[in-house]
Amino acid sequence: MRTAKLLTFVLAAVLISLVATAALAKDVYTVKSMAGDVSKIQGTEITVEGTIVGACKSGCKMWIADGQYKEGDLFTLVRAKDDAFKFDTKKTGAKVTMTGFVVAKYKDYCGDKDKKDHAEHKESGEVKTSCAAPVDVESATKGELEEMTFFATTVKYID
Repeated sequence: MRTAKLLTFVLAAVLISLVATAALAKDVYTVKSMAGDVSKIQGTEITVEGTIVGACKSGCKMWIADGQYKEGDLFTLVRAKDDAFKFDTKKTGAKVTMTGFVVAKYKDYCGDKDKKDHAEHKESGEVKTSCAAPVDVESATKGELEEMTFFATTVKYID
């Protein structure tokens, strides 16, 4: 009887531990997977891993990619959220894990055109643009991502 109670207690403790670990575990994104899911994860705290491919001399920003960067590879700009800290400028080539928030900018072909060329006069004399920005730029441009910026709240260098 005593053994059964002890076994039940141990199994309950293990089960609680597994459930707690699963609840705390978050998906870890690569730069590529972050770009693929950016419309779903914007505004939520995520974890991203990558390789530092450069940093500004003052440590205010850095760039990360998946592995060794080659021209044409996907990369993202990383800034410290609210300029709360500086990045280690001597870590180029090191792997890094960060938590924070990603913000995406989508291509807006309408917004790139000279506004004077698009102005149309209505009969009332009011000027309207013939290329008004779509309500959802991401949908209107078929989600063509122009750039991503990751605002880090924590940084862990792995080297």
